[in-house]
Amino acid sequence: MGERNDVFDDFVLTTGNIVANVRLLVEGAITLYEDEASPLFRLGLSHDQPIAATAFEVIGTALYELRTQVMALQERHRREIGREGGDFSSMNS
Repeated sequence: MGERNDVFDDFVLTTGNIVANVRLLVEGAITLYEDEASPLFRLGLSHDQPIAATAFEVIGTALYELRTQVMALQERHRREIGREGGDFSSMNS
């Protein structure tokens, strides 16, 4: 039974690390979207490209929604660890 717990613990730790990495990637993409790429929206509008401007807005909406879902997954992961009574003090999520 100990080996099964080790496999489960490894899975939980790996999952937490992957979710944390995905969150970092999404947060980075949102930062680029907000800080560096936002002129693309105005550029699309000023060059009579409303479809491109709208597509840019849709990409932003998708990024924000992805962040919300990843954050919710992180929180569920944390709660599950607490429910299982796991001691994963080295986890990054």
